[in-house]
Amino acid sequence: MGGALAGPAGMVRYAGGAAADVLRHHPSVIATKRVADAGRVQAWVCGSGLGTDEAAATEVRTVLATSLPVVLDADALTLLVDGSMADQLRGRDAPIVVTPHDREFARLAGGEPGADRVGAALRLASWMNAVVLLKGDRTIVATPSGNAWANPTGTAALATGGTGDVLAGLLGSLLAARVSPERAAVMAAYLHGLAGREAARHGPVTAPDVAAALRDVVPASL
Repeated sequence: MGGALAGPAGMVRYAGGAAADVLRHHPSVIATKRVADAGRVQAWVCGSGLGTDEAAATEVRTVLATSLPVVLDADALTLLVDGSMADQLRGRDAPIVVTPHDREFARLAGGEPGADRVGAALRLASWMNAVVLLKGDRTIVATPSGNAWANPTGTAALATGGTGDVLAGLLGSLLAARVSPERAAVMAAYLHGLAGREAARHGPVTAPDVAAALRDVVPASL
């Protein structure tokens, strides 16, 4: 949530079981319990804290059935592994960005990315018909059309639980501002890395530290 609030979205909405906690920490957010009740949005970020039961799978399918850009992260990626949503992914016209770390990548692709991270990310992007943001010290962004970028701002300080949620939130905010999915993924990775470096200057890094640092590194023009 902190990542989305640091981005260019004018309003952030939340749909999920942690609505009360979200409002306690972020009173400016509009919170509901279900995607169907969220109201008008321009992009979805789906997966962080979602769970992997049938109710969670229904929420992922609901998001994929929209005509809006979607970021799939964390639990949403786990729900893709059995292939039951493959047709929704490959047949979707609206942009999808997936944000796996190496272990999630292995579950989606059937094997670790290995030494050729660019090639691995490109293959997954082509297979899923989605932009792939493969997280790591040198995050790779790959598109189904065969383009790829390596992010230069990565830092080991970001290997902390929850920092990937901050990245997903920022990415969703950029998509909501109608930035193209590949540019949004590249921008989010770059700014997230800068925020991680900034947060690390003050000691051990937590996800709230990265979200706070984003406010200093996200250009005002966004």
